[in-house]
Amino acid sequence: MTFLTLITFHQNLNELFIRHQEALLDGDIEAATDRLDEFIKQLREHMDYEEKHLLPVYQRAGEIRGGAVEFFTGEHRKMLELLARIQDSLNLFATNPENLKRRIIKLFDEEAAFKSLVEHHDMREENILYPTLDRITTPEEKKYLLNDCLHRQAAHQSL
Repeated sequence: MTFLTLITFHQNLNELFIRHQEALLDGDIEAATDRLDEFIKQLREHMDYEEKHLLPVYQRAGEIRGGAVEFFTGEHRKMLELLARIQDSLNLFATNPENLKRRIIKLFDEEAAFKSLVEHHDMREENILYPTLDRITTPEEKKYLLNDCLHRQAAHQSL
């Protein structure tokens, strides 16, 4: 068993975000908002778990070039800031539907920056965080953490 199995959670989150964008493309602002809200909820829970459970274990590895804990937490913070701006823009659609198509195009541009950051962050986790956790955890610790993570992920998929 390896921490790289957690990549599936990233893939599931990416799928949720794409479903939000599909609703935007259809002009269904209510569905786009609901899907974005669910995405943010699951992303926050994932980030919270990483910061409370995985990153403290990861810190035992010592200094890793390109993999300081602050990089991960800083990227988390930046993602949430970008999502707050996206939510604000989306909320304005409901109150002011004028020029909706052009505003949706502008929102897609904002979301492209978010998606780029997520892709970079996911690669950092796949290339640094998860392999390091595989290397430094005991078999028992790895089994516990992975089972806990995967159990949480399965709970979201059943929703």
